[in-house]
Amino acid sequence: AGATVSIANASGSSSFSLWDFLDLEMSYSVIVSMTIPFAGPGNIFRSFKIMPRAQNAHAYVNAAFSMEVDPSYTVRGTPVLVFGGIDQYAVSAVNTAASLQDKGLLDPNTLKGALAALQQELVPDTPPAAASVQYRKSLALSLFYKYYLACIVDDISPRVKSAAVPYKRPISQGVQTYSSLPSNYPVTQPMPKLSSALQASGEAQFTTDIPPYPQELAAAFVITTQGNARISSINVDLIKGMPGYVNVVTAADIPPGGQNNFMTLPGNGFFPEPVFATDFSDYAGQAAALVLADTQEYANAIARAVVVGYEDVRKPILTIQDAIAAQSFYPFPGPQQVLSVGDAPAAIAASAHIFEGEISCGTQYHFHMETHTTVCLPEDQGYTVYSSTQWTDLTQSAVATVLGIPVSSVDVRVKRLGGAYGAKITRGHQAAAACALGACLTRRPVRMHMDIDTNMQMVGKRFPFYAQFKVGCTSDGLINGIKMTLYNDSGCSNNDNSIMLAVQSLDNAYNVPNWLVTPISCKTNTCSNTFCRSPGTLPGIFIMESLVDYVAKSLGLDVEQVKRANLYQLGQTTPIGIPLSYCNIRGLWDQLNTSAGVERRKADILVYNQANRWRKRGLSVVPLKFGLDWNNSPFTVLVSVYATDGTVAITHGGVEMGQGIDTKVAQVAARTLGVPLDMIVIKPSNSLTNPNGASTGGSTTSELACLGVLNACNELKSRLTPVQQAMGNPSWVELVQKCYAAGVDLSSKQHTYLITDYQFAYYAYGVTCTETEVDVLTGETQVLRVDILYDCGESINPEIDVGQVEGAFVMGLGYWMTERVVYDPSSGQLLTHNTWEYKPPSSQDIPIDFRVELLKNAPNPLGILRSKACGEPPQCMSCSVLFAIKRAIESARAEIQQQQVFGLPGPATVEAIQQTCMVDPSQFIF
Repeated sequence: AGATVSIANASGSSSFSLWDFLDLEMSYSVIVSMTIPFAGPGNIFRSFKIMPRAQNAHAYVNAAFSMEVDPSYTVRGTPVLVFGGIDQYAVSAVNTAASLQDKGLLDPNTLKGALAALQQELVPDTPPAAASVQYRKSLALSLFYKYYLACIVDDISPRVKSAAVPYKRPISQGVQTYSSLPSNYPVTQPMPKLSSALQASGEAQFTTDIPPYPQELAAAFVITTQGNARISSINVDLIKGMPGYVNVVTAADIPPGGQNNFMTLPGNGFFPEPVFATDFSDYAGQAAALVLADTQEYANAIARAVVVGYEDVRKPILTIQDAIAAQSFYPFPGPQQVLSVGDAPAAIAASAHIFEGEISCGTQYHFHMETHTTVCLPEDQGYTVYSSTQWTDLTQSAVATVLGIPVSSVDVRVKRLGGAYGAKITRGHQAAAACALGACLTRRPVRMHMDIDTNMQMVGKRFPFYAQFKVGCTSDGLINGIKMTLYNDSGCSNNDNSIMLAVQSLDNAYNVPNWLVTPISCKTNTCSNTFCRSPGTLPGIFIMESLVDYVAKSLGLDVEQVKRANLYQLGQTTPIGIPLSYCNIRGLWDQLNTSAGVERRKADILVYNQANRWRKRGLSVVPLKFGLDWNNSPFTVLVSVYATDGTVAITHGGVEMGQGIDTKVAQVAARTLGVPLDMIVIKPSNSLTNPNGASTGGSTTSELACLGVLNACNELKSRLTPVQQAMGNPSWVELVQKCYAAGVDLSSKQHTYLITDYQFAYYAYGVTCTETEVDVLTGETQVLRVDILYDCGESINPEIDVGQVEGAFVMGLGYWMTERVVYDPSSGQLLTHNTWEYKPPSSQDIPIDFRVELLKNAPNPLGILRSKACGEPPQCMSCSVLFAIKRAIESARAEIQQQQVFGLPGPATVEAIQQTCMVDPSQFIF
């Protein structure tokens, strides 16, 4: 376009073209201005940017095109065609531009010739974490094709016109529908979380916000850069003179009686995991030492400067396929964990149709806003540890084990977490134990606020899964039997393995009489994978949905009809032997099918797809059956009433991490005691009042904490009632003060530990319909509309629960669409270890039309206060977006007679979508 840049320095100012500017030495110089000439009347300019997500991301490929076109659509002068994302710097396609000079754009040979020239001219580079060469080259050609169509938009076929017209995304909107019972308020009352105003204003205190202590040190982990190798040395000579340096801590500094192990808790069957690697690096990113410095910035810089040496380097095992090839498996699960129901091989053999295939889904980083954080104080009776943990008991045990001191000498406290999603159940104890070791050695407070690069490289993620299946069915799509080998990737440790949760949820909402499932866990040179929202259940349900989808497509049947035919009915029994005494999935399916207008919209989509070659829509409906497990989860609640003013303080065994547990506990207490909500305060969780407690997770902790508070408050009421009856009709404060004067205990401690008849106390049910629109040429996707109908029972707080449903679904959108993880094949280093390369969904990736309904008038007869959990289950329906995308891809492939059945693994990134659409320049016509 002829733009110039004005540069000034001490010698004066000069103007340079943008191409010359790229080679300038800019030391001691500043950009003063940029001049862009006015375009002529026949100039047509367009720019494009294709990103991993819809906004706030670098481009896979971007482009800007400028061309003078006269009224006869003849090119005048030399066009300018510039691409980014092809090489280190912008690439100008001068040969292609020359081929267009004085050519008529309405001549198909002009387009054909330009595309041929562009194919020769563009040679993408191969940065390690970039999109593939094939995609970026195809994308560049597609963007040029879009521009070419825009130049002749009034004379092209209506079927291709959508490729020429930029998509304008409307602002997202939503509808939230639920019911409540005013007679039960504040229970069932919709209200914001009690701390929401503090969080929104930035005033809420998290672990890292605790003010600094005198003589406090900052800590940072030194992590390895090579996996599957022996550690030959840790060179700290160069760092001792760096600003802020205080000390380096390794496993050799663990005091006598201590252990280099942060996974220790009696009765939990944990395998040892080292705080610090000693002689072997299991994975790139493993902690090898701890730096102590004056500030966190200094500690991070010093940690990065430590040089770890390696020997006996072997190629790391990074994927399930690598592990299968190397036969790298853990002994658990073994033959006794095989799920065998009926006679699957015989049922399959006797079926009218038999299909075989494979299904896979990847990993996911938790992306909590607060990384792993710890503040450890050495005190006269031991250590006080403020930790961003979901499990105070294991944090306490880890610190005591590493230091070799009594568990009673460690006091763990946690006020709230800035998100967790399972990452802080077992993984945060390593940071707490390391900081405690630093505090032990220096007798000074030690704080660690892990930077996101270290957090992503060092800490485990969601388990990847891979399934090989064989299924037998009738001609109507009724499934007779399934035989499956199910693999997951546990990483370098098998401690948090969720594969059995996947096995137990494989049936999802479908009644299949015969099963044979063999689970196998793979050992790889990646960090020890851990719990992540809906662990095991999310991939298990996706695998089943993919299998049903495969069956329907192979038979040429409507997918939703096949799903409806296979749904459970009341009274049937699951493969793990749980009778469905409460099952409303068919009613939910039919209700959503009507309220979302599924059949009408599918017909509209068919019409739209027939009218558009380069934009395709798809719709999918996914049901849900999610088991909630209360078993073996001890929690302690302490409710204290103060006689001075009647106010109530509560501490419970759960951890507030955004799910609203504190608010629900306060609502239950206020309702049970009959006091205003503002008289109740929730105190931080701690290991003193909740000894030997379970972790906060599995979506059930809010329920169990509410049960504990309900029992504690009822016990208090039983003590207060005789005094109240003697007084007549006293106020709450009068009653409390009279009880105090009479020596009545105004506190109640309750220990909750439930054992139910079956593994799951009850099932949660739901149905989701998702509609998407795909740009076939780029792979960009818009989630047009989502309808979720979820049975939340009699919600304790519908406003919180709707937010949980929405949040869970959007987290799933990231998993299925944008969150790509890439490792270096030689070292095993994580290449997508920061926000530059790893992309959770942003505001323009959420549904444009988002409708959530909590099923009305549906009290849960098996639940606490007739409610149901909602933190994890809705995420399992988020795979509906992937299947809606798959429907759109199928329409694109039908345009080129590629109608064979195919699978679409997650995540379906823009690259995966475009490449699966099989876009080829030979299809570019107008």
